Amino acid sequence: MKYKNCIAPLKIIVLLILFGNSLFGYSWTTPTSHDVIQEESKIKITRDIRYGDKPDGIGQDSSSDRTLNLYLPVGNKEKLPVFVFIHGGGFSAGDKKSNETLCSKMSEAGFAVISINYYLTLRHEKVPGVSCSTYTSKGVSKNGFHPVVQKAIKNASSDTQLAFRWIKNNARKYDFDLSSVAISGGSAGAMTALYTAYISDQKILPIKAVVNLWGCLENSTLIKKGSPPLLSYHGDQDKLVHIDYAYALQSRMKEIKNYKSELHVLEGKGHAMYNLITKDKIEEIVAFLKK
Repeated sequence: MKYKNCIAPLKIIVLLILFGNSLFGYSWTTPTSHDVIQEESKIKITRDIRYGDKPDGIGQDSSSDRTLNLYLPVGNKEKLPVFVFIHGGGFSAGDKKSNETLCSKMSEAGFAVISINYYLTLRHEKVPGVSCSTYTSKGVSKNGFHPVVQKAIKNASSDTQLAFRWIKNNARKYDFDLSSVAISGGSAGAMTALYTAYISDQKILPIKAVVNLWGCLENSTLIKKGSPPLLSYHGDQDKLVHIDYAYALQSRMKEIKNYKSELHVLEGKGHAMYNLITKDKIEEIVAFLKK
């Protein structure tokens, strides 16, 4: 009987331990998404870091939100060159998580890799009969792109520049080398990278090199002298973005005497050959960037 008066307080303590996370905001399980860190053999991944305000009107569409994944080599003691990667999907689909293997490989090679999501204009502002491939699949379009496609590219580039601002503001925290920034992407992401590097006139970060995976630029003749060198990979059987766009880019680089630029034609290959790049071309990309 002398322990009877202790039972009620003990029950209260147990309940606080079990349910305190709900009552006071603590969590005994997984941290919030932007704090999730995944340890790999050679890299550390932090997912869903916010780099800009959530766009209006996207609802629960996380793929159109302004978040990024950060890949860092483990045990690094020097400033890290930066590799910004932009996923594809025709400005209507895709997500930064789809290229995690490629980003991981680049980080293992010694880069701080930033993979971004961005506002998918053609998902939220649809125009019947209009898609990227409508204007890119049959060779270089003589009449240019539809205004909504142009808008999609500009919106994606604007978000990329917001990510650049985040990189600049967090350079000291993550040991980013702001004098060694490369930008890359696949398909629509490559279109965004090309536009950002060669057309946008952004001044936030100096871009030292561009890696173009089966993307295109509406008008390659607008690339100015003194622009950063370009490494392009493009399948000669690409049915979504015609290889003539890659030839136009390389031709312009020769015109402006940018002799460091390279075009690698993937013979017999189609669109979005990410597995081939990840398996066989990472060392080649790294060598180009270090060169």
